[in-house]
Amino acid sequence: MSIITQAPAWLIIFCLLAGVIYAGALYFRDRFNRNYGSALATILGVMRFACVSLLSLFLLKPLIKTIERTLEKPIVVIAQDNSASVAVGADSTYYKKEYAERLRQLAASFGDDYDVRSLTFGEGVHEGIDTLEYTEQYTDFSSLFDDITTRFSGRNLGAIIVASDGLYNKGSNPIYAYKKLNAPVFTVALGDTTVHRDVLIADVAVNRLAYLGNRFPMEITIEGRKAGGETATLSVSRKGNVLFSQSITFSGERSFHTIPLTLDASEVGLQRYTISISRVNDEITFANNSRDVFIDVLDSRQKVLILAHAPHPDLNAIREAIASNESYKVDLKLAKDFNGNVSDYSLIIYHQLPALGNGGSSIITSAMEKKIPGLFVWGSATDFNAYNGLSTGWSLGNYKNNATDVAGSFKEGFSIFTLDTKLEGLIRTMPPLQVPFGDYSYSNSVQPVITQQIGSIATSKPLIGFNTVNDIKYGLIVGEGLWRWRITAFQQTSAHDAFNELMTKCVQYMASKDDRSLFRVSAKNDFTENEEIVFDAELYNASYEAIGDKEIAMRIMNESGENFSYQFSPRGNVYQLKAGKFPVGHYKYEATAISEGTELKERGEFSVSPLQLEIVNTIADHRLMQQFATENNGVMVYPSNLEELTERIRNAKEIVSVSYENKQLDELINYRWLAVLIITLLAGEWLLRKRAGTY
Repeated sequence: MSIITQAPAWLIIFCLLAGVIYAGALYFRDRFNRNYGSALATILGVMRFACVSLLSLFLLKPLIKTIERTLEKPIVVIAQDNSASVAVGADSTYYKKEYAERLRQLAASFGDDYDVRSLTFGEGVHEGIDTLEYTEQYTDFSSLFDDITTRFSGRNLGAIIVASDGLYNKGSNPIYAYKKLNAPVFTVALGDTTVHRDVLIADVAVNRLAYLGNRFPMEITIEGRKAGGETATLSVSRKGNVLFSQSITFSGERSFHTIPLTLDASEVGLQRYTISISRVNDEITFANNSRDVFIDVLDSRQKVLILAHAPHPDLNAIREAIASNESYKVDLKLAKDFNGNVSDYSLIIYHQLPALGNGGSSIITSAMEKKIPGLFVWGSATDFNAYNGLSTGWSLGNYKNNATDVAGSFKEGFSIFTLDTKLEGLIRTMPPLQVPFGDYSYSNSVQPVITQQIGSIATSKPLIGFNTVNDIKYGLIVGEGLWRWRITAFQQTSAHDAFNELMTKCVQYMASKDDRSLFRVSAKNDFTENEEIVFDAELYNASYEAIGDKEIAMRIMNESGENFSYQFSPRGNVYQLKAGKFPVGHYKYEATAISEGTELKERGEFSVSPLQLEIVNTIADHRLMQQFATENNGVMVYPSNLEELTERIRNAKEIVSVSYENKQLDELINYRWLAVLIITLLAGEWLLRKRAGTY
């Protein structure tokens, strides 16, 4: 701690001099001190000197400078792979017991000199290594390194120890996924690189949707490891009936066989197909000898027409997003070339139509007469005088023939359909759309899903919204530039899924026929075994007003006839049920609600598909673990040599504690104890003077 002044320090001499002059003039004018005596005069003079000097010092605006030093120990992160592939085979007991204990001893061996943080990873990242079950259904190194970066970036990260078999089936290669944190990476090579005898279903390629009466293709890849000379039978069955069968003879150390086949879609609904390969002697595991796939057989596919004034990068972005959903067939046409029948389509997307020069107006008029829903996308070529005459609920006057950049944010309380919470957050990071500049207005019946945000100012104006006029659904995307959203979504998530979900949800709502039922339940029809089962429900009264305060019961039945009961939770004017994770299988559900004395029921079905990524490849990749450690200034060890890591990290000169300084400046006048001191000195002086008989 030290004192500094904002004025030159030599002025402190004058502060002290002022105290001396003031005290001397008051108490030492008469050197015989007839009033007080020499001793009392000295005490009173010192007290007055201290008060005056301190008060004068405040005129120099003195500051107290404090320096606080903290010592941060080096952080050692131990990340343990908790996926199923680690414990496949004969060593599963070793990894769950003996190895787990050795790993805990490794963490304890660093003592109090290091800050040891233990994590497990697989499907997600979790703290602690006390319980290793090896049940995670996939391995994602990317999520591990993102988590480490979030937790320890800017900290004294000394070393990272990654214990894994090197097998990953989600995210990027760990060598490329790792973000450099100036910390060496040490690896522990788990699993077995020995090729054991195994016959397995390596891959199944099939569309999840098929249409009634059609034949759909399926391609199955079978792998044999050390099964030379063995013969196994591949079969595909449904409801206990074998639909396809073929014998396969394996040769060599490793052999692959790809079998293409076609099956009939003869029954509507979710259909479960079981693919199995018969066992051979001495296989390391039988868990990968069978696999279930679920095919949703539909009656028909809806057609969507994208009609454009001119080529534009938005068109392909929209088409690819909609085409990602097998329920839709997408046609892309320029308005000048379209000669089809609008009645063939469930939805028409008008990109910058009607256009200047009367482009596309006749097609739009024809579609509106036939009550075909329309989703409009505004742009620089849009004829806004013609558009305003369509009476869709939006209008733009005084168009200035230029555009402004407008970002978007998710509209809280939007209930037409639900979006993933991650997507809701992602929308805020999307680049702005180019919105035509003019006097924008919209009717009160418009329901925005994304609202406009100009700079940091959020508005209630729709950027993407929906309206219904004369029983026809209309939608509007106020600007162009959706292709940038698609690219940004891929950059941030390594997939187009987020953008695809936004567009397909909009299309699903626009293209769906109005459901006039008072009770509706919606959910996906196919989940994976590590995915939470989520249902949404809506309840209406006779006037089709949403009701949000009733009890809705849900009963889910598995294939064995067991029932599981749940209750929906209200969420505004809609309801939601998170039922948790279910085992692989086919399920039926029945939801029940009572409204205005009437019992309403909704029934449906869904499937839970197996996630067998971890048992397809059982051969550990120690070369990857070696390369990963070498490229990041570390070494690879085996479980039997874990103590070598402790020695190397302790001997590393760059892995040391770091001292941080925190400097702080505070004005001296802010210290209350100084005010107390000055008041005490003045009060004491006054009491002594009064006791001496003067004032």
